[in-house]
Amino acid sequence: MPEVEGHILAFDYGQKRTGVAIGELGSRMCHPLTTIEASSSASRWQAVEKLLREWAPVGLVVGLPLDAAGAEQKATRQCRNFAHELESRTGLPTALVDERFTSLEADQSLRERGYTHQQRAVAEHAEAAALILQSYLESQRT
Repeated sequence: MPEVEGHILAFDYGQKRTGVAIGELGSRMCHPLTTIEASSSASRWQAVEKLLREWAPVGLVVGLPLDAAGAEQKATRQCRNFAHELESRTGLPTALVDERFTSLEADQSLRERGYTHQQRAVAEHAEAAALILQSYLESQRT
C-alpha cells in the first residue's frame, strides 16, 4: 500500500460474523469498529459498503487464517476470495495479513477486561480485526 495518510479498514472475515477495525496510517493507531452479523453474502456486502462510504479508507486489510504450521485451509481460500472481491469492488489496495492466533488473543484480552461469554462471542471478531490491523501497521514501519 502506498505511504499516504488516511484510514485503513481491516476485516476478520467469517461466514457468520466479520469483525471490522479502523486505523489511521499517519498515527498508526487502530481500534475495533464493529462486527457485521450477516445472514447472507448480500447483507454482508451491504454492511461493508456502508462502512466504506462512511470512512472512505485509502486501503484495506484482510486477515488470512493459516493453520498453526502456516498452511492454508478452507477458510484461507474464503478470505482470499473476500479480499479479491473487496479490491475488485473498491479499486483500493488490499493487503492480506497472517491472522494466526488473533482470535485466541482477542478472546483472552476481552476475558481479562471482564467481558461475558456472550459479549466476547460478538466483540472478539472486531478485536481480532484490530490485532490484524495493528500487525499490518507495525509491518509498515520497516
